Amino acid sequence: MRHEVYIGRGFALLRGLDVNEYSVEDLTIIYLGIQCHIGSQFGRQDKKGNMMVHIIADNSSPLNTNHHRHSTAPITFHNEESGDVISWLTRSTALAGGKCIIASAYTAYNILAATRPDLIRVLARSDWPFALPKFHCRPVLQYHDGKMIMNFGRTALMGSASHPRPESLPRLTPIQVEALDAIEAIAKATQLEMRTMAGDMHFINNFAVLHRREGFVNGTQASEKRHLVRMRLRDDELGWTVPKELQSEWAQAFGESGSKVWHIEPMPEGFFPLRLQVN
Repeated sequence: MRHEVYIGRGFALLRGLDVNEYSVEDLTIIYLGIQCHIGSQFGRQDKKGNMMVHIIADNSSPLNTNHHRHSTAPITFHNEESGDVISWLTRSTALAGGKCIIASAYTAYNILAATRPDLIRVLARSDWPFALPKFHCRPVLQYHDGKMIMNFGRTALMGSASHPRPESLPRLTPIQVEALDAIEAIAKATQLEMRTMAGDMHFINNFAVLHRREGFVNGTQASEKRHLVRMRLRDDELGWTVPKELQSEWAQAFGESGSKVWHIEPMPEGFFPLRLQVN
């Protein structure tokens, strides 16, 4: 499965774990243990050192309601800010919706190369104005160490309700917006939808696979409320070489300095810096 994620199809799904047979502590230990066979390092997901992020619906404030992590609305295709591999454990599923949807960045590249090579050149330019985690410019798409790598998110480039784009920052050009729309259209046309089940463990190559979430509706029972636990991984042996434009984010996630905090249950507001983190 590890080789499949890094040098094969780019994703894996492990299914069959009955979450009702284990305590939260034991379920977390199982999740961490299996991940050790996928990556040799676990990454921080924010400046507070949170290693496990709980993705649950939360309408307690406008910020929470509109944030990717706590919204019930659909999300466009994107990559995470750091991590060779993104994993998530499904503790429970929504009453309706909430499918895991992935698409190959390589397929998007191949179709664009055949139909709109001009957009490939646009995506590979280093003038894309990312606003988060701090303003910087870099490519969306690049060829590095023999591999095509894609890394982007619309919120960092265009803003959102939870992360309004500062007026002082440059806006995307029309051709840049067209390029993002083309990626989204191709990804949706070629996407793989997976009906999520409690106990599922997903692993995706964050350099080569885009992902998004279907909108969902929670029920009244705990077992009908969507709850994912997300982590970010890297492997010393099979991990891809990180381009210099992304090395700062990877260093913050996997570097030796910095605290590491492990919350096995969702924590109150303040433990996760939502305004600084898109996902």
